[in-house]
Amino acid sequence: MKIIAANWKMNHAFEEADSWLKVFSKLVFENKDQLSEVESVVCPPVFMIDYIDSELMDNGFRKLEAIVKSQNRNIDSFTEEELSEIILKERPIKIGGQDCHFEDYGSFTGDISASSLKKIGCEYVILGHSERRAGHFENNKIVAKKVTAALKQNLTPIICVGESKEIRDQSKHLEFVYKQVMNSVPQDLKFEKLIIAYEPIWSIGTGVVPTAEQIREMAKLIKKIFAEKLNGIASQYFMLYGGSVTSQNSADILKIENVNGLLVGKASLDAEEFFKICVS
Repeated sequence: MKIIAANWKMNHAFEEADSWLKVFSKLVFENKDQLSEVESVVCPPVFMIDYIDSELMDNGFRKLEAIVKSQNRNIDSFTEEELSEIILKERPIKIGGQDCHFEDYGSFTGDISASSLKKIGCEYVILGHSERRAGHFENNKIVAKKVTAALKQNLTPIICVGESKEIRDQSKHLEFVYKQVMNSVPQDLKFEKLIIAYEPIWSIGTGVVPTAEQIREMAKLIKKIFAEKLNGIASQYFMLYGGSVTSQNSADILKIENVNGLLVGKASLDAEEFFKICVS
């Protein structure tokens, strides 16, 4: 399985989301066979999450109505687990948050808790993105606390790491990312999916994509960390690449050994482009 996540960042509102979901859902419905091994995730601005969750419910409710009719069952006869399985399984895409606070509640103006994300339909959350680390001064310790909060709410964290151009030019990128991974991942907890997204800061939004060898080198390091340092704390391990991903380069990136998916920024704002990346 590969994981393809769309990070909309501070883009799109209701009208754009409606259009995006309509196009993406149609493409998924028409090409289901191509997505059998793909877990797609959309991470919209936080004020859009509940709205998108409600929109995605429609497919599930239609499926439920069809089952009720075909099996001649009363809806009260379904268990909560059955209803959840039917409704969520029919979604063309899963939902994630772009960040969460490490506390469950409190005086944290502008923040959102992991428990709130869970309540409004999220299954994933991006944590430690370079834009949060730089613009909001989040260090590895803070990221690790957020990961802990996410896991307590059964959210799957997508933990971002990546070096600046200065660190890359000094050939200290492997050491830097190694420390980021080791200090951002709580090693006393259990993950269903341990996901590390490698996003070199010098590539994000620049159009400059690392060479296959540069990505391979980092993927090999992260795979080694999984095997030697974090072995046993997760049921599944994934390494995603992010940074100027498009449908023109996604297939080549996914062919690189130990790359298990993609975290897509600007290109994910276009539903057709994102779908092409999902099936690449």
